[in-house]
Amino acid sequence: MVSILAGSIAVPAGIWFAGQTEISLAFIGTAVLFLPLFVFIPKLMQRCMKADTNVVIDAFGKNEQVKKVFWTLFVAMAGLVIARVVDPVTAQQVVGMITGMGG
Repeated sequence: MVSILAGSIAVPAGIWFAGQTEISLAFIGTAVLFLPLFVFIPKLMQRCMKADTNVVIDAFGKNEQVKKVFWTLFVAMAGLVIARVVDPVTAQQVVGMITGMGG
């Protein structure tokens, strides 16, 4: 299971690396990314299983800045998905407004 999780992160990164550099460097970069993920994902999962989720949800739920950032990103991404499905030109305009490069 851990190798699948680590691979689901490392393989797309390796594909991206292959587009940026030669294949041997892409393979090395992917291996360097995969191995720490393979080692640390189980430890991270153990810690997550021990965490009190209600306390974490309460802590993030009470922080107004976290709420604002979450809902801003959520609305922006939902708007982009809807605009992309309905009209690709509108999606480009939305991206331009978000990045400040048009509108």
